[in-house]
Amino acid sequence: MIAEKSTKAPFLSQEEEEYYNKNSKKWRTPLQYIIIMSIISVIFIILTLGGSSSSSSSLLDGGKRKIQNSDTVESMGAVVAADDARCSEIGASVLRSGGHAVDASVAVALCVGVVNPMASGIGGGGFMVVRSAETSQTLAFDFRETAPLAASEMYEKDLNSKYFGALSMGVPGEIAGLYKAWSKYGRLPWKTLFNPAIKLAKDGFLVAPYLANSISSFASTIKKDPGLQQVYAPKGKVLEAGDICYNPKLGLTLEIIANEGPEAFYGGVIGEKLVKDVQDIGGILTMEDLRDYEVEVADALEVDTMGYTVLGMPAPSSGTLGLALVGCLVFSKTYY
Repeated sequence: MIAEKSTKAPFLSQEEEEYYNKNSKKWRTPLQYIIIMSIISVIFIILTLGGSSSSSSSLLDGGKRKIQNSDTVESMGAVVAADDARCSEIGASVLRSGGHAVDASVAVALCVGVVNPMASGIGGGGFMVVRSAETSQTLAFDFRETAPLAASEMYEKDLNSKYFGALSMGVPGEIAGLYKAWSKYGRLPWKTLFNPAIKLAKDGFLVAPYLANSISSFASTIKKDPGLQQVYAPKGKVLEAGDICYNPKLGLTLEIIANEGPEAFYGGVIGEKLVKDVQDIGGILTMEDLRDYEVEVADALEVDTMGYTVLGMPAPSSGTLGLALVGCLVFSKTYY
């Protein structure tokens, strides 16, 4: 099991935490450096394991943790990179505790859903590519959102409803996808992987500039919605970078899913409340939609480009195809 420190205090080391707090209000927004997806944020976990989990760690070499201040991180063990340092550290703590890369991915994804909710979360979906160090088999897990069964020409009269409101949401796939991958590769208990995200949601977390920027952009919408206002504008004023954000209801939701498994979301109390809330504001999501949701698992797409073999997601993801097109352009400029 993950050590008590890892599950109850999923934060940065003392040196990193001091730096994080000191510079929390001075950060420049990283939006110009990263692409924020509307699905689960991209998480890279690169492992060079020979089957033993003892060397599995982020920023670890020879069993000792290395804090690197440059933009480049090197490790002979493993690297975890999320779009929030707190979540990267959570993933690293999972690896240090003997977890598989998928264990780390689950914990990191849940963390990102708490501290970066505008880009990720249990109400969305995602992709995951997993390569086995033992067999070299590479599987692609597709748990993108799907359209509700009642979906038809529902955007014909109002195109904005495609992007905003209850009709814009699909059937969530994140919990199902994470569980599917964990069931095949996971080493640590499912419940344990939720603890860091639950702690952040219940005990509060520092609002980073990229979250503050999104909150500011949708300030009027937040103030009109009682649920959003309670979390992101608790005293009538929207949270800013450096403030502490509390989301106890999300923490409770994660706690229930941790204890009861995906069934709580796709056939239990969480799903029932979700469907009711969506339908109350004009949505068409049903319990049948949730119960019928399935994760698609296939062999990963293999592309040879620019001297490398790239393993990635097949359609509907476009990343691997994009790399292949880049390779074609490079090749054409080099030889023609």
